[in-house]
Amino acid sequence: MPNKYLIIGATGAIGHAFAKALQEAGEQATLLVRDRRKAIALFGDTGGFTIVEGDVNDTALLKSIAEGAEYIFRGANASYEHWATAMPIMTQNVIEAAEHSGATVIFPGNNYNFGQTDQPISEITPFNPSAPLGKVRVGLEKMLQRATDQGRIRTLVVRMAEIWGPNVTNKQFAPVFENALKGRAMPWLISTEPAQQLLYAPDAGRAIMALAHERERNAYEVVNIGGTLVPSVQSWLEQIADVAGVPARTSVAPKFMVSALGRVIPVMREVASLSYKYETTVILNDARFRRAHPDFMQTPMREAIAETLAWFKAHGAEAPGKRKLRHKGRIDGAVRFAVDNLAIGVFPLILAFVATQLPVLEGFLPYLAVAAGIYWTPGLHKLTNRLLARLTSTA
Repeated sequence: MPNKYLIIGATGAIGHAFAKALQEAGEQATLLVRDRRKAIALFGDTGGFTIVEGDVNDTALLKSIAEGAEYIFRGANASYEHWATAMPIMTQNVIEAAEHSGATVIFPGNNYNFGQTDQPISEITPFNPSAPLGKVRVGLEKMLQRATDQGRIRTLVVRMAEIWGPNVTNKQFAPVFENALKGRAMPWLISTEPAQQLLYAPDAGRAIMALAHERERNAYEVVNIGGTLVPSVQSWLEQIADVAGVPARTSVAPKFMVSALGRVIPVMREVASLSYKYETTVILNDARFRRAHPDFMQTPMREAIAETLAWFKAHGAEAPGKRKLRHKGRIDGAVRFAVDNLAIGVFPLILAFVATQLPVLEGFLPYLAVAAGIYWTPGLHKLTNRLLARLTSTA
């Protein structure tokens, strides 16, 4: 008998939370993951799960495992700098699989669609994205709405506040808990002063499951899940330190630094475009969900923090996967250091030789050297990454 749920990206932050909620409720699901061993390590007893190793872009596989599913959770993700190209393709593949199987697509949304706003965001607030990532998110939801309006699929968009907790390993939240465990300064971007709406990942998973259990729903439905509004990020970080039993030390990267890094690091360019999220408070109005599920209780903050610290302690730097990544990171760094410094030594010699052949360039040589230092390295990193990819694929 086919499983009711197909979860794409079940080892990611939200996909994992949804799958754990189903697992704890004794429900069965098919998990599409890129790394079977990672899934087994995360879920432990996988008796209720059918784990399929594969890719969301394998359309034949996706349609095959979607057969008989009532819900397809579209949890696959990509790095920020690849969103514009990768995310629409993934979403189109999910739409086709849902149309083939008759399943409802569950799409985890966020607040990027609305840009900077001082008004609470309801399910009918008009889109007003100010950053490229927000425009991508709007495009994905419009794809789903078009397919729904055409009668091809049904869609449930679950719009959530900032997700944190166990297995939320992005660069925004993971270093906070990893550093707290080590007694080091907890890092944050731009400002820790504004109030922020934070949603504990296991609560998000249980909320999505509750929505999936609803008997009546429009063909295209949007539901907000807001989480907890902390009075300031600083107060939240201090609470984490208190639970961890360490001094409350923080390290805030100023906006100019984030912007400067964005000029040379693609993923930081996208983060810089969302700087308003760190300077202001963005709130989702989740009255619709609370009315429909009055008995739904969020995990108390101290309990959630303790569970998250315990998870990062158990899955920390000494876990096998982390050791492998650290080892690979050291090799990558050593190769890049060697190649960069070779280029730094050789490129000025090339410029000097060119200047001797073209005297008109001699006066511009210092400026060319500075330009090389600014623009050469990012391009060189791309070549280094390609070289490392080839070495890895042939290893």
